[in-house]
Amino acid sequence: MDTTKAKSGKSSFSLVIFVLSLTTLMSSIDTNIVNIGLPTISKAFNAGFASLQWIALSYLLAVTSLIVGIGRIGDIFGKKSIFAWGIIIFTAASLLCGVSTSIYELIIFRALQGIGGSILMALSFAIAGDLIPREKLIQSMAVLTSMLPIGFALGPSVGGILISLFSWRAVFYFNIPIGLVALLLVRKFPEIAVSEKVQKVDIGGMMILIATLICYVLSVTLAEDQGFSPHVTLLALLTILGIAAFVFLEKRLAFPLINPNMFKNIVFSSSLIISVLIYTVMTGAVIILPFYLQQAEGFTTATAGLLMTTGPVGCAIFTPLAGKVAKRFGNPWVMILGILALGIGAFMMSSLSLFSSAVRFAVLYFLFNGSLAFFQTPNNAAIISLAKPEQRGLASGLLNLSRTIGQTTGAAVIGAIFYYFTGSKSIAKVYPGNIAIGIHNTFLVAALIMACGFLVALLTLRPKKETAPFTN
Repeated sequence: MDTTKAKSGKSSFSLVIFVLSLTTLMSSIDTNIVNIGLPTISKAFNAGFASLQWIALSYLLAVTSLIVGIGRIGDIFGKKSIFAWGIIIFTAASLLCGVSTSIYELIIFRALQGIGGSILMALSFAIAGDLIPREKLIQSMAVLTSMLPIGFALGPSVGGILISLFSWRAVFYFNIPIGLVALLLVRKFPEIAVSEKVQKVDIGGMMILIATLICYVLSVTLAEDQGFSPHVTLLALLTILGIAAFVFLEKRLAFPLINPNMFKNIVFSSSLIISVLIYTVMTGAVIILPFYLQQAEGFTTATAGLLMTTGPVGCAIFTPLAGKVAKRFGNPWVMILGILALGIGAFMMSSLSLFSSAVRFAVLYFLFNGSLAFFQTPNNAAIISLAKPEQRGLASGLLNLSRTIGQTTGAAVIGAIFYYFTGSKSIAKVYPGNIAIGIHNTFLVAALIMACGFLVALLTLRPKKETAPFTN
């Protein structure tokens, strides 16, 4: 047990879980709380669709590009102090978003909010790994992990209530009291020792990684509308060159941002790859299912929104159970079980048709999305527990990076597959029957993706002697 953990009593253990859960919930709610207010924001600023896209994209770009670097900075300069700054930045940016007087100000402040969000996401699991006893880590990870689906589920409903009662600005002001409470409480955290082994910040590697991730996110986002246009092709090539340059640099540095040796651990590497595959499928489902519910099944927006919450609710309910099962049978077997359940769930989702009832959809989506808990919870616990104290920020950053890359890829790739099977790029003009066909075929593809993930898991995640994923 780390000396830091030994100094942490039961009261501080509860405090740490509460604050980390609060900040994780806050950042996850903000992932999609703004989306429901975009039509209102459009009218307020007389903004076009392209500008509205950047309200969401600026936040996503900031989180995706910075999350690994922030994790490393936390390892070097102290996770507790950097985490406190993350709360300050996120809360201040929320205030600035709320008082924005133009669409351009809102986009800039959303990017600033994304910087704060990247800090909260990158360091929350790392701090848990430092301050929570190993025997309670899986239980704690289950609680923290459950905040993600709960936040995703609450985002649209909380946003809709705030906008209907007040205005779109309230979705940003909502974060201020939460942020202030979290900031006051985080000061009571036990101190987290900073490893003396880490001496330098790899600025060059960080800049290359940021530029590479930005090029990737822009390429897959623009590809939705432009296909393989010259701009998209150029961004894709820059992404490949950026990866090559990053690997070349990191292999030659004494203190790299990411130690290439860490990927020699097959369990660590494969779990990140599987995470990307899983979140590609899960995010794609979130994108395409509202079209099925509203345009094929004819449900109202409110009813469709309610039905879409059944998935995150399922994940939130199963997460504590996943933690207990993982503690009993071990992380690897539960992760494999979760991937298998997701594949079966995707296949069952492909059975949705024009004649499926709301109850049938709710049950299938509840089980499909809920299965995520059986991979997500033990995977987070396994990676954080294996990492050394001075590398937990980086490990947490990479875990979250795999999720955000999967989310970005899913929105573009699964969306494109769905449009292909519907036979039209204009979803508003597609016949209900074609949408049902698109849902059927897209979820068959999703099941195939999960089958690939299951095969990788069987070959690499079988229980072995635990060793640290990072080697010097």
